[in-house]
Amino acid sequence: MEWIKCISGQMPEDDERYKGKKVINVIATTNKGVVTKVQRIFNDYANIWYWGRICGGMRAWMPLPEPYKEKH
Repeated sequence: MEWIKCISGQMPEDDERYKGKKVINVIATTNKGVVTKVQRIFNDYANIWYWGRICGGMRAWMPLPEPYKEKH
């Protein structure tokens, strides 16, 4: 996977994998260089998307990897 720059048309809510979702979990890089799991949340009342659980701007994002599974 590669980082996707946070610009109009390339945000998590624009990605086909997340169509119809109101909360999207992704990995993001902040303007301060921190890499963390964050949520992109839709506010029905204001009709806007916002980043949850973190202060500051986001530079880029990528989908979460698949969960670890034990091999038998």
